[in-house]
Amino acid sequence: MQQTTDNWLTRALTHHASFKAYLEPLVQWVKPSWQAHGYQAQVLEKRPENSQDMTLVLKPSKRWAGFQAGQHLDLQVEINGRRYQRTFSISVAPNTYKQTGLIELTIRRQDHGLVTPWIHNELNTGDRVIISAARGDFLLPPSPRPVLLIAGGSGITPFRSFVQQIKHQHPDQDIHLLYYNHTAEPLFAEEWQSLAATMPGLKVTLVNTSQESRFNQQQLEQHCPDFNDRMVFLCGPYGMITSCRDLLLGLGTKEEDINHELFGPAPMQPLPFNQQAKVHFQQSNLTQATSQQPQSLLEMAEQAQLNPISGCRMGVCHTCQCRKTQGVVYNTLTQQYSDSGSEDVQLCISVPATDVTLEL
Repeated sequence: MQQTTDNWLTRALTHHASFKAYLEPLVQWVKPSWQAHGYQAQVLEKRPENSQDMTLVLKPSKRWAGFQAGQHLDLQVEINGRRYQRTFSISVAPNTYKQTGLIELTIRRQDHGLVTPWIHNELNTGDRVIISAARGDFLLPPSPRPVLLIAGGSGITPFRSFVQQIKHQHPDQDIHLLYYNHTAEPLFAEEWQSLAATMPGLKVTLVNTSQESRFNQQQLEQHCPDFNDRMVFLCGPYGMITSCRDLLLGLGTKEEDINHELFGPAPMQPLPFNQQAKVHFQQSNLTQATSQQPQSLLEMAEQAQLNPISGCRMGVCHTCQCRKTQGVVYNTLTQQYSDSGSEDVQLCISVPATDVTLEL
């Protein structure tokens, strides 16, 4: 209760989530690199993986607390004087970080995006970026039981961390990796061969979906017939996750044995209400009307030339959380409506169901 009261008082007095954030611009006059939240990290290397993907090798500050295999973090960069934040999985083992003090982020260029092309083209060795603490519960089981890892595209990155860490801790563990990729350049292809040669329990199956069909029952039973005896981890685009999960459940896999991590937002479906509504941004004194297509509050804020902090853009990282003072929003992830009163909402997965007022 005390923490809730303190948060309310901070917002009321400063219009910021914390006094640190309120003081940040003042402190930066003296120390430009200081951040209220996050940790500095230096870019030591940019390593091309293929025509689409590149790995950043970062050295975080000593204050950074480390991570567990499978976790992700927010990377913050400044482009033309504006800060942007995106979420990426850590693609190296925790044991490597403990030995070297370095982490790796493998980033796929989104050609129509703003941030990933800038990282590929403009971020240089020696530059400094801001990273968040690691977070996420997409984690290996504590005991070395048999696992099936099913990845699609850049969803392979947390599995690289998984397998590297297993090599350090339980090199004989029974692991089957099914990796679906639509090009002839799968990520870490040579490394998978090297790991399989040194880990007797590791089997890697690479599927090029431009030549073979996507994930289906026949492939699953052919490549991994004992799938129901394994803990399953899924990581990739929304459509792949849902189809894999539905098929596994239909074939008898226990729900508690299926773990998943989404890469990218769920596709916006037609909504169960008339979404003609207006969003008023209180601090900016701007109003934006919804379009004919479903739009998130984050998209509407950006169309109004606002720049709210955001990360994953799919409801995972919670960095775009904002105070709604009135109105009803529809959460596209939980498929639930909010109350009409004041509460915190996630901009990236919330769509206005009525006229809405935000503290932005």
